[in-house]
Amino acid sequence: MNFQFLADIITGSGFAHSLMIGLSFIFMAIAVIIWLLELSGRTISKKGIVKNNLKWDAVTVATIAISAAVYIVGRPIQFQFVPGIGGFNPTMALAPIISVLFGLPGAIGITFSMPLGDAISGALTIGSVAGFLSHTFITWLPYKLVSGADFKSKKNITSYYLWAIIVGPIIHAITIPGWLDFTNVVPPGVAWAGVTASILINHMFTAGVVSIILIPILYPIVKNRGMYWKDRYLSSDFEGDDDF
Repeated sequence: MNFQFLADIITGSGFAHSLMIGLSFIFMAIAVIIWLLELSGRTISKKGIVKNNLKWDAVTVATIAISAAVYIVGRPIQFQFVPGIGGFNPTMALAPIISVLFGLPGAIGITFSMPLGDAISGALTIGSVAGFLSHTFITWLPYKLVSGADFKSKKNITSYYLWAIIVGPIIHAITIPGWLDFTNVVPPGVAWAGVTASILINHMFTAGVVSIILIPILYPIVKNRGMYWKDRYLSSDFEGDDDF
């Protein structure tokens, strides 16, 4: 499966082609800044750069490790559209779910597991740089901007689908093909047709279906066990903040 029409539009115009590659670099630079901040104990909020209040205790480390393991174990289960680069993988749908339930530890586990997962699945290339960095927008972005994981609230459902299923995957689908195109890992037409298709199928369409099933089941379990991220390390300074 591929989106040949999209590839034709992007590669058929010099301006559009340059714009998409430029956006890819911008998004990767933003991702680097985000992780430099988060790993130094700071984060972006409506109040500016503030402490993220993450407690690096045994629970946090275990959450990161388990999130990474779940994502890595499922990586070889892939029906490839672009050999060695991308294809349909239902495990990818778990990225925003884990992030909105477990917060920053979940986002770290998923995002930083990408290079190892690529190696295990035989997809480790220079393109993995973009795969790693652009995962920020399907993990960290939902963690920061989704208003809550309780799907009894229509506001939370709307917020989730906006940031985790629409905005995040679209950024993801610009960043990876743009980098693959620029670095000539695959031909431009393949990057914007085949790779884009696999990203949107995994992170938009499949995730959209899986999320509405799993989150209502998992949220009460995670909440009752004290593992929901807003119960673990969201300080009073951030209470009431649904985004940034």
